[in-house]
Amino acid sequence: MSTKNTSVVPEEVTLATGEQIEHIMDMWRRRIKGRKLTLDEANQIIRNGGQYLPTMDKAADVFVDQVRSDMQNTIIRMVRNIRRNRSAVQTINDTGRNKYVNEEILATMPVGNGPEEVELVYFRLGRTVYADELQREYEARGLEPDPQAQSTDNESDPSFADEHPNSNYWNRDGKLSSYLTFDGWNGRRGVFCGRGDGRWGDRSWFAGVRKVSK
Repeated sequence: MSTKNTSVVPEEVTLATGEQIEHIMDMWRRRIKGRKLTLDEANQIIRNGGQYLPTMDKAADVFVDQVRSDMQNTIIRMVRNIRRNRSAVQTINDTGRNKYVNEEILATMPVGNGPEEVELVYFRLGRTVYADELQREYEARGLEPDPQAQSTDNESDPSFADEHPNSNYWNRDGKLSSYLTFDGWNGRRGVFCGRGDGRWGDRSWFAGVRKVSK
């Protein structure tokens, strides 16, 4: 599986300077020194860097995701090991959730496209929203749905939808007509798939990946 970081930063955003990065690293050094890392432990990390890089990458991702979530009033989560070769049915089955799906509609869910690692952005409107308006909200944020990545995220963290019921959609014939929703209630966890004009309540979160400029 690729471990390339595929998060996309809009072109108009100015990236952090080297001085800022060094200042942040000084904050990190403070914590590592505070843990009183021993000489032998440090050598273990240096000699076996490849073994510890995934843990370090994950810690950095949690840190950056939290900062971006705080600034954008969203929830940002790195999703890894998205098995793009799975069919829509396999993707949903692997979540282990109770299924309330129209199999014919589920078969139209987009799969097979995109990287194996993405930055998934969740946002909440806090009000009832209809399908045509939801599509405009995605466009305003520069996002596009990625049902397969979102399914993988809910598979990896089944409890997430208990407090953050989350949905996405996809178009058919140029119209927003199909949806996928993850929810939890009374100890039961379900996944819903259907078709219609769509109406989501004020508890609903929506997720997408940042559009890549072509």
